[in-house]
Amino acid sequence: MYNTFLLSYDPLMQNPTPDKLLQFVRSNVTTYQYLTPFVGSIFIKSQASLELLISSYNPFISPHSFTLIQIYPTLSTGLLPQAFWDWINAQTPPPLPGI
Repeated sequence: MYNTFLLSYDPLMQNPTPDKLLQFVRSNVTTYQYLTPFVGSIFIKSQASLELLISSYNPFISPHSFTLIQIYPTLSTGLLPQAFWDWINAQTPPPLPGI
């Protein structure tokens, strides 16, 4: 089963830059899939626990420069395109839609 997480960060940060952060998320061994719905946020699918994900990110970015939370689909709501909600709610991540 995959967990869904939301990584929020300052899009104006310089160390690391948002591009380097996205590169890190992409290549991180704990990342299965990711989506970037808007600036400053990355949704991540992973089989890792929140604690493991945080510990894998700490060497790369300062714990004070990001927020990482686990998303519980049954407790979440908001204004996102339906394709994003379908991805978030999937127990087994489907192929990424053309978002």
